[in-house]
Amino acid sequence: MKKLTIYFLILHTVMLLIAGFGLWFLLHELYPELLIDYYFVIPLFFYLMGVIFISRFRHTPINEPKKMVNLYMLMRMIKVFFSFVILLIYWFLDKQHIRNFAIIFIVFYLISLIWETYIYLRMELYFKYKDKQQKNAQKEIES
Repeated sequence: MKKLTIYFLILHTVMLLIAGFGLWFLLHELYPELLIDYYFVIPLFFYLMGVIFISRFRHTPINEPKKMVNLYMLMRMIKVFFSFVILLIYWFLDKQHIRNFAIIFIVFYLISLIWETYIYLRMELYFKYKDKQQKNAQKEIES
């Protein structure tokens, strides 16, 4: 599980660096009017949420898949709540550019949603594989 977690953390970091710099470059070159001053806050927010998401799954018991589903849904709700809070704070700080911030934020949210769904599916496959191994080991011991 530790190797899988490290793999996901490295992949998550690389994915967000590519998405962050790639989107910034596209905005800078093609749509400079959409670029905002605090752009770095958005990739940083999604990076931290992803790290928390990945690290929480590491502590989920392998033999209890319902807990993993509940954790996944809880993390989604927490992410929605904190996303709303970030948008609200930015709206209070810079009302002129909230539209641009919200558009960029939504693009990152969608990228993050796809990415975290992929991680969740891979984790679920890993848990099923480990659970199957444990059941096979028990059958061999009983035989």
